Amino acid sequence: MRTREVELRKLLPNLLTAGALCAGVASIYFAQRYVPGSGDHGPLMRAVGLIGLSFILDGLDGRLARLLRATSRFGERFDSLSDFVAFGLAPAFILYRWLLGGLDELGFAVVVMYALCAAIRLARFARQAGRKPAGAAVSRFFQGLPAPAAGFVVLLPLLAALSPTLTRYVGGTWVNSGWLPWVVLAHTVGVSLLMVSTIPMLSVKHMKVDRRVLVPLMVGIGVLAVFLAKDAWLTLAVLAGLYLLSLPLAVRARKREVPVL
Repeated sequence: MRTREVELRKLLPNLLTAGALCAGVASIYFAQRYVPGSGDHGPLMRAVGLIGLSFILDGLDGRLARLLRATSRFGERFDSLSDFVAFGLAPAFILYRWLLGGLDELGFAVVVMYALCAAIRLARFARQAGRKPAGAAVSRFFQGLPAPAAGFVVLLPLLAALSPTLTRYVGGTWVNSGWLPWVVLAHTVGVSLLMVSTIPMLSVKHMKVDRRVLVPLMVGIGVLAVFLAKDAWLTLAVLAGLYLLSLPLAVRARKREVPVL
């Protein structure tokens, strides 16, 4: 007989997932408050920040579920739904409000394409996870660009535009140039295709690190924290760019099947 009570430990991962989903919805809310051409980028900053919050919560819920032995089919499906809202719909809406809306139907078609590819990517991932036997070895690679990473990579041009450092040293005229919407459009199409491709991408959480580089790695994380405090937008843009540039490394490592680090 089923009881009406549920252990709190079984609820905690789903609560984190719910938080990630709500942050994604809130991101859409703040993005729609942005007025193109107004010069007030506050709503866009809040929208991107909320996607960052979703990213953190999404990284914690699965680990917490495994730690507490509270994994479930419901949790997996709920997580996929949350990912679609936070990393599929929210980035598409942000890009449309920021620049792509100025390209009318073409911009709308591209953001719809991005959202659709995110849905396909998540559906494929859920199917593969369901077919995976218990105790199977964890791969060091993703098949295609994972949706959470795509949610940040697709926003790379916006992250660069929000950077005060770039504005100070490069100038802000490039943000209002006529060619930028077309660059953002092409970038969005490329990220969309990467999500549904079979190209291997590095899985950072499953990478192994040589003990000899632990100290330099910890120092590097400290330096990264300083850069985040100084200019979080530019730092995130650089990290997104580096992840994209790791694609040839992932392809080469996948072929050779050797440790990445």
